[in-house]
Amino acid sequence: MIARKILIVDDEEGYRKVLANSLADLGFETKAVNNGFDALEEIKRRCYSIILLDVKMPGMDGIEFLDQMKGIRVNSHIVIITAYTDEDVVKEAIKKGANKVITKPFSTSDIEACLAEFTKKGIE
Repeated sequence: MIARKILIVDDEEGYRKVLANSLADLGFETKAVNNGFDALEEIKRRCYSIILLDVKMPGMDGIEFLDQMKGIRVNSHIVIITAYTDEDVVKEAIKKGANKVITKPFSTSDIEACLAEFTKKGIE
């Protein structure tokens, strides 16, 4: 498998570690950050095929991150990962550019299935 780059943005260290390790085992190159500010800086430096983005984070939440990244040329698939199933939040995330929403808690197979969908669409 070609190493595809995935940016993990989540303020919960446990989720960052589990995702980074699981995705690395699947052959993905990962970078994990704990807030939207660091994520913005990261996408200015490198291109990512997929961004796994938590919605509720201190400082800059996922919705604000989606707004802020519009000024940066990014061709990433955005997957919202959230414990909140508020319909309005989900609709807002999709409206602002998210491609998919996965609710916490999730399994590794949930993430694999999501990535498989993007692979069929031809992620780089």
